[in-house]
Amino acid sequence: MAELVTDDDIDYAHGMIKTICTEIGPGCPCSPQERSRAMKVKEEMEKSVDSVNVEEFTCAPDAYIGWFRLGAILATTAMVCFYISLVPGDAVLFSTIAFAVSIFIIVLFICQFVLTARIFDFMFPKRQSLNIVGKFNTSSTGAPKRIIIFSGHHDSAMVYTWFQYLKGGYYIAIAFLMLGILFLAAMLSIRLFSLLGGVQLDWIVSTLIFSTWTIFPVTIVVAIFFTGSGKNGGSVPGASDNLAAVSICLAIGRIVKRHPELIPVDTEIRLVTFGCEEAGERGSYAYVTSHLAELRAADAVVVNFESICRAEMRVFTSDMNNFVKNDPSVVALIAEAAKVAGVPCDVKPFWFGGGGTDALPFSKMHIKAASLFSMKVPQQMIEFYHQKWDNYDKVPKEALSNALKIAVAFLQRFK
Repeated sequence: MAELVTDDDIDYAHGMIKTICTEIGPGCPCSPQERSRAMKVKEEMEKSVDSVNVEEFTCAPDAYIGWFRLGAILATTAMVCFYISLVPGDAVLFSTIAFAVSIFIIVLFICQFVLTARIFDFMFPKRQSLNIVGKFNTSSTGAPKRIIIFSGHHDSAMVYTWFQYLKGGYYIAIAFLMLGILFLAAMLSIRLFSLLGGVQLDWIVSTLIFSTWTIFPVTIVVAIFFTGSGKNGGSVPGASDNLAAVSICLAIGRIVKRHPELIPVDTEIRLVTFGCEEAGERGSYAYVTSHLAELRAADAVVVNFESICRAEMRVFTSDMNNFVKNDPSVVALIAEAAKVAGVPCDVKPFWFGGGGTDALPFSKMHIKAASLFSMKVPQQMIEFYHQKWDNYDKVPKEALSNALKIAVAFLQRFK
C-alpha cells in the first residue's frame, strides 16, 4: 500500500488544490471561473488517463439555494394579501391567496432544497455547466463488464452569509427561518378556515399584524441574505469542499497510470469531476441521466469524495438528508478498504439538514454508490464551511493520503 501511494502523489494533490485556489480562485455554479477550474482539471487529467471528455449540460443553478430569495418575495406577497383581506368584502378571497402562497413556500422548500427534486427549476434562469470525464479504457474488446467511478465536484459554493458572520449562530438563524415559514402558514390557515366557518378570530389578526413588524422582517432578512454574491465566481475557494476530492481523483489517475495492474479485469475506471454540485447535484444528475443505460449494464460502482479535510474518514450509508440509502455492498467495500489501509473510518448515515453529495443521483437511480467524507461536524463547518476561509491551508496532507490509500485498497478488493 505504502509503495503505491507515494509522497509525490500526496504533494501533487495538495499542490493542485493550491494552484486552483491561487491561480483561478472561487468558482460557484455556472460561473466562468467554474469553467476555468473544470478545464484545469481536464488539462491535468489528460496527463494520465486514456481519454477525457467534456460533457456540457444545462441547468437552473439558482433553483437550489435561490428559492430562499423567492420564498422571501412570496412571504411578502402572502402578508400583503393578508392586509388586503382586512378590507370588507375581500376577506375570504385574499385569505385564500395568502394561505396558498404560504403553502407553496413550504412545497418549494421541500422539493427544491430537501429532496432536490428539481420540480420548479422552470421558474429559474438556465445556464451552462460541464462535467469532466476521464477514462482508463478496458483492455478487452467491446463494452466493459464493469465500471468503477471515482468522483468529486470542481465547483465551489457561494458564501453562506450566516456561517461567515454568526458562526454557530447560523443554526439559530436557519431554525428561525424554518419556524417563520411554518408559523406563517399556520396562522394564515387558521385565519382562512375561521373565515370559512363564519368565526371572527381577532387574536389571529392581531398576531399576524404583530408578526409583520417583528418575526417576519428577521425571517425575510435571513432568507434574502442567505448567500453572498456569485460575482466573479463568488468568494469561497472551496479547497476542502471540494477541490480536495478533485485532487484525489487526479492523483488516482497518476497512481493507476503507474500501476495499471490496479485495473481489474474487464473493468473501465472513470475519474469524473462534476459541475454544479453546490446547486443541488445538478452536474451528477446530468451525468447519471445521460449515462444511465451503460452504468446499469456495466454494474457501475461509484466512490464519491466529499469535503476531505481531516485524517479520520466516514462512509455515508445514506444521502439527501438521510432520505436515500446508499448501496450496502459499496459502503462495506469502502469500510473494508479503509481497514486494510489502516485508515480510521466509521460508517454513519447522512444527517438531516446536510443537503446531499454527488453520490445521491447514482443511489437514487439504483446505481451502486457511496460517499467518503471527513469534515468534522459542526466544528469545521463553523470554522470554514462555505466561507472565504475554505482555502488550501484547511486541507492537511494526511487527509489526502488516507483518502488515496482507501481508493487504492478499494480497487484491490476487485482482484
